[in-house]
Amino acid sequence: MSLRDLSSLGKIMLVCSDPCDEVEKCLLSAGCWVVKVKDGETAVSQARRDIFDAVVLVSTGKGMDLAETVFNLRDISRSMQIIIVADQSGVAQSPVPRETLARLTPNTQVLTMAELATQLAQLEGSGRPKIGQRH
Repeated sequence: MSLRDLSSLGKIMLVCSDPCDEVEKCLLSAGCWVVKVKDGETAVSQARRDIFDAVVLVSTGKGMDLAETVFNLRDISRSMQIIIVADQSGVAQSPVPRETLARLTPNTQVLTMAELATQLAQLEGSGRPKIGQRH
């Protein structure tokens, strides 16, 4: 599975209640502008105030599970890409399997960390201008 359009990734919201330095480093290396939030509630609030090209979900915290976070984000923006990092422990708490979420919601996909890193590495070598800012 590949990212919808690698060249369109720019401003990314990274949602992680657990440490996610490896994911953040991959996004920054690919030239993405990363806005990091600590949980699903903050992600939904941030998505209401700002426009993002994509959301990368690593872990969503205790207040809102993965399914709730995905459905709330999808209600805010149908076009925003949602990437669920499949091999991180924090996303396993959802009552809805990740693959089912991806099938039920448009522009949503499940990638392993290795798949995400490989696809983002393609951006790094694409000659695309780097944004690489961090909030």
